[in-house]
Amino acid sequence: MLAFTKEQIKAANSASIVEYAKSAGIALRQTGSDEFKGVEHDSLVITPSKNSFYWNSRQVHGKGALSFSTLYELSGSNLNEKEKFLKAMDKVLTSGVGDGKVYQVQKESFKFDKNQIDSENKINRVWGYLHNQRGISSQTIDQLHRDKVLAQDKLGNALFLWLDPQDRRQVKGVSKQGTKINHQKYGRRGTLKMIEKNSTKGYGFSFDSPGMNGKTPENIRFFESPIDAISFFDLSKVKVKGGMKNTRFVSMDGLKKEVFDSYITQTAAQLQKEGRILKSVGLGVDNDEAGKRFVKDIQSKFPKVKYCKPSEKLGKDWNDTLKAFRKMQQGKQKSKHTTRTLPGQEFEKRSAYLRRDQGLER
Repeated sequence: MLAFTKEQIKAANSASIVEYAKSAGIALRQTGSDEFKGVEHDSLVITPSKNSFYWNSRQVHGKGALSFSTLYELSGSNLNEKEKFLKAMDKVLTSGVGDGKVYQVQKESFKFDKNQIDSENKINRVWGYLHNQRGISSQTIDQLHRDKVLAQDKLGNALFLWLDPQDRRQVKGVSKQGTKINHQKYGRRGTLKMIEKNSTKGYGFSFDSPGMNGKTPENIRFFESPIDAISFFDLSKVKVKGGMKNTRFVSMDGLKKEVFDSYITQTAAQLQKEGRILKSVGLGVDNDEAGKRFVKDIQSKFPKVKYCKPSEKLGKDWNDTLKAFRKMQQGKQKSKHTTRTLPGQEFEKRSAYLRRDQGLER
């Protein structure tokens, strides 16, 4: 049986996860200046500066290559815990990877490349993807495009622009979403999904309710992705004409407390200058263990923050909920000339549910 010294165990624990993954043939893609995601499992998120990983779908996390090999790489093996540890130790030490503490986050300022935008400012492929695949209404897509927070690049990818809430002329970063399916290149997800290099920490994709006329919204809602934020707003149109009013919708591109803190601080400061106050804050994060933990952590510090939880019956996130709702609408239309009443009853019931319990009204 293999035996290892304390020094060897310490070295394996501090070895770089990113370097080890590459040496072990585990495909990663860089999605930010300090973030990598797995290609096979896109819920695997690695933060090099902390030499840590989080496998969201399994609720597994750790630090260092030894933990990564034991909990992620060997997760599908039939080995017991002791055997996994010994095998992981052997693999990490023989890989020869360096210490993860030497990783330096790039500090370059973000520079938005305007030349990547479609030369005719078209969003035909983005429009088709968001409307046909994601269920987002044409009115909402067109509004976001007019407000210059949504664009299409020359390859047909969707660009969700991170505009500075205090100066909407400044682009602080970009979330990029592919519109073509390619499982061989992008794994189970099938599409490109990334944050542009050097996008500014503490910022994310955001947009305000239509008709604010330069005023700062008094309510704010946070989501895990741009598409979830847009889906939530689109669903609010079920009961509120034109969508939820007086609200700022923010994507954290994950569960990032620094984005939450940044937008709360900036929005409150803007409102103070206008002689108004922030009235409500809501978290529209996924209805899963990671999302619930994030909400619990935030609410432990800010008890008045609302959990705008997606319905478990309709899906774990707000885009799943929107797509399920669209199907119910279609079912209602198809049954219009029949004796069945269930789809219509369900439509009204879900409408009331979304409005009353999910924070669609402030």
